[in-house]
Amino acid sequence: MTFENTYSREEISALRGIFSLYDTDDSGHISTRELEAVLQKIGRTGEDSDKILAAAEEFGEQITFDDFLAILEKGNKEVPGEGSDPKVMEFLRILEEYRVKCEDEGNYLEAGRANAQVETLRRQEEKRQQKAIRARQINERTEVQIAHNMQYTDFNAAWDKYMEEYDNMAQMYIQQMTERHAVNLLEFQRGLQKEMTTKPPKWSRELLEWRRRQHILARQKNNAEAQKIKKIADSLEDKERGSMNASHAAVFARKEASFRQQQQAELQALLKRIDARRKEHIKQRNLDCKRLLQRNRNVQAVLESKQAVESVKLFGDIKKNLQTSLALSTRNAGTTQ
Repeated sequence: MTFENTYSREEISALRGIFSLYDTDDSGHISTRELEAVLQKIGRTGEDSDKILAAAEEFGEQITFDDFLAILEKGNKEVPGEGSDPKVMEFLRILEEYRVKCEDEGNYLEAGRANAQVETLRRQEEKRQQKAIRARQINERTEVQIAHNMQYTDFNAAWDKYMEEYDNMAQMYIQQMTERHAVNLLEFQRGLQKEMTTKPPKWSRELLEWRRRQHILARQKNNAEAQKIKKIADSLEDKERGSMNASHAAVFARKEASFRQQQQAELQALLKRIDARRKEHIKQRNLDCKRLLQRNRNVQAVLESKQAVESVKLFGDIKKNLQTSLALSTRNAGTTQ
């Protein structure tokens, strides 16, 4: 089923967007209970909503999007046209002429019944024209509401895309910094390790004295005594080397921890800037959203105000035109008599 003659492509797109809000499981269906909320969303309330809901009963409990458009179309088909109905006006003229004729013939009871029928038909025609005006005004408000919904949908889509791009860019910056930190840390560790391994050991005076005595005894060919001194010096050297290694490890750990801390501070500063900027974006989005909604409310309020003034004028014109037509019919009937 196609609805190009009833709705434009933009209107169908907007209605589909509103329909999707209530099709939460993407099944392509909404329930009849959700239909009332959809109608309220597009500005179809009151008698207009009741008429559409009544038309929806034939579609069952689950309604597709095409069903939804068909239901709206059914509701729109019964909207009466504005202006006087020629058939009604002709019947009013005939009744008025009949009333005048009955009065002239002295048949006042029949003239009274004819006059009552004239008044009833006149009121019905007045209400019909008023209803047509109200229906047209409802359609105007609906079209404005649909346009606003389209604008709001586009607004959110644009902001969602912008925030997604911002988050992706932020993640890229974080990943780049993390990778750079890993490379810098490895280089720092290698450089620090090289610095500590190439630095000559600083032995104690006691160890140096034992080594000096060892070498003197060795030159004097006192090998037995030199061997004893060497064992003492080797033991002391192992002890001092262990102490130096422990000290180097502590220095290495301290400098590495300080380097890591600097990198972590740099990363935290980046995360803080990203978060602050994101909050600024969210704040701006909320501000723009409030402005958009307020502007749309102002447009609706201006439209409703204009329609209220229009209704007063048109309703007065309807009553005046009907009374003028009846008066003209009375004069014509009198002239004919």
